[in-house]
Amino acid sequence: MMQILRENTKIIIVIIVIAFVATIVFAWGMDFTGGGGSGRAPQNAVGEVNGIEIPLVSFNRATDQVIENERTKDPEKEIEESDYRQARQKVWNESVASLIQQSQIEKKGIHLTDPELVDFIRRYPPEEVQQAQDFQTNGQFDYQKYIAAMSDQRYSNMWPQVEMLMRGRLSNFKLLEYIGSMVRVSDAEMQDKYLRDNERIKVDYAVVPLSSIDASSVSISRAQIEAYYSSHLDEFKTTEQAYYTVIRAAKNPSAEDDGKAQEEIKAIKSQLDQGADFATLAQEKTQDPSGKDTGGDLGWFSRGQMVGPFDSTAFAMKDSTISAPIKTQFGYHIIYRKGHRVTNGKDEVNASHILIKVSPSQETIDDLRQRIQSFRDEVNADNDSSLLAQYRLTEDAQRKLFRNGAIAGVGRDADLEKFLFESKPNTFSDVYDRADAFYVFRTDRIAPAGTSTLDEVASLIERNLKSEEQKKMSFARAEQIYNAVMGGATLADAAKAQGLTSTETPFFARSGRLPVIGQDPVFFGTAFTLSQANRYCKPVITQAGAAVIEFKDKLVAGLDGFSAQRDTLRSQEMLTLQNAYWDKWYNGVRDASKIEDYRKEHFGDQF
Repeated sequence: MMQILRENTKIIIVIIVIAFVATIVFAWGMDFTGGGGSGRAPQNAVGEVNGIEIPLVSFNRATDQVIENERTKDPEKEIEESDYRQARQKVWNESVASLIQQSQIEKKGIHLTDPELVDFIRRYPPEEVQQAQDFQTNGQFDYQKYIAAMSDQRYSNMWPQVEMLMRGRLSNFKLLEYIGSMVRVSDAEMQDKYLRDNERIKVDYAVVPLSSIDASSVSISRAQIEAYYSSHLDEFKTTEQAYYTVIRAAKNPSAEDDGKAQEEIKAIKSQLDQGADFATLAQEKTQDPSGKDTGGDLGWFSRGQMVGPFDSTAFAMKDSTISAPIKTQFGYHIIYRKGHRVTNGKDEVNASHILIKVSPSQETIDDLRQRIQSFRDEVNADNDSSLLAQYRLTEDAQRKLFRNGAIAGVGRDADLEKFLFESKPNTFSDVYDRADAFYVFRTDRIAPAGTSTLDEVASLIERNLKSEEQKKMSFARAEQIYNAVMGGATLADAAKAQGLTSTETPFFARSGRLPVIGQDPVFFGTAFTLSQANRYCKPVITQAGAAVIEFKDKLVAGLDGFSAQRDTLRSQEMLTLQNAYWDKWYNGVRDASKIEDYRKEHFGDQF
């Protein structure tokens, strides 16, 4: 069993996280008597999984523990309501997962023996114990101290707690072993994969890029759009959608912030003018992290490697001179040009710089937070436009959200998604604090599941039809290249006649990448079907455009190295397949479970 623990690191890490939070829940009073199925939210439960309640008090304690862990990681972090929402979501997900896993452990009759548990505790010290001062030497976990404590009476009260914690984890590991045992990989399958992975091919190819086909030259009529819509109605069936509007206060620096940065960079320039050492001052003042330890050194660079104003200034300077402050998108710079050379016909400059960023100050952030919070406190359906102007906020265009989709500015957020789908129109969310902005979301309407109207999808259909026409035009030009080759021309000459060039590749594998083509599966799949007896393929449509491919050479893989790599390859393939199988299995079990969520009743609409 220990072998599967070593080989399934990804899943084990996931289960450990689940087990940690869930152990808190279990240890503080999980009720296994069932929820009673009343249809109402029990006063003391935050949810149920297959009739087993998740107690509210233990859920809150687990949430507090997650928040405390965040404070430990970053003592200066200001904990906000959004952090509590995320913590509650984390505890909810992990509690549900733990209960589902526990039910499956019982259903499948998975049992632990005392020797198994003792061996597991000995081999895998829990992280919570590793962090205790009693088991550390010079700030690092000391395994020998841990082993010695197992027979030390002073720690006799600790081990029952460790046993309870690790019993749940080991049970989950055995469940993983049970599910993973359903995956098999034969030697024949491994040999075939080894040969495919190690086979190499060399080809010559010409591509008619889709970008070379002028989209404006493609005309799509209304009749074509209507005909496509009528014959593809299934494509336009939609699930329920929430339409919403984003109000935001972007965390951009103010004019005052810019002015302070200017003053700081001017003061640095003044020190340099008075003879201060550039490297020393750069180490003290630059806000470019990579320059702190190097005195601002950028090394040698050629034209075009730096952003415009920086590049033009550095190449216009003379050696051993210091520039006046210049501004780029990164902030204000002072450049010290140290040298110039020509390499392979290209001018290169050796320079250092001092960077002062133009960032929003705490005062600016506080002002933005106050403005959007005031907007949120005062807004209603009738005054939102006037308040937007009053508080100088931005309202973005209306957006729509599908279930489990990404929300503008926030990404995936189950709590906010629930709010957008379940709140009445013209309801405003709480303020969301993100790295780039503060956000408030307004619900607009819900579009029920159904079929999109022609007007809603007409522009999409037109784009798709234009894209198909571009592919046809690209294919037609590629056919001319192919026909010329079949008539005796070289691929290079046939491509040149179309104003294109051909490219000969080095040897590449199925996992390789090629210029223009990238890792296109159609191209790679077609290329590896070619041989000396079947040198050319008819044009194929790739993501880049229609391509004609010519076989050049192939390096056939042998099994000489297979035996030495077999165990490693098997482990890798088993891990990939077991991860996929676990995900599929768990999602299926979760979907089949009866999960009651009472968080709204206890924590409000956005819990």
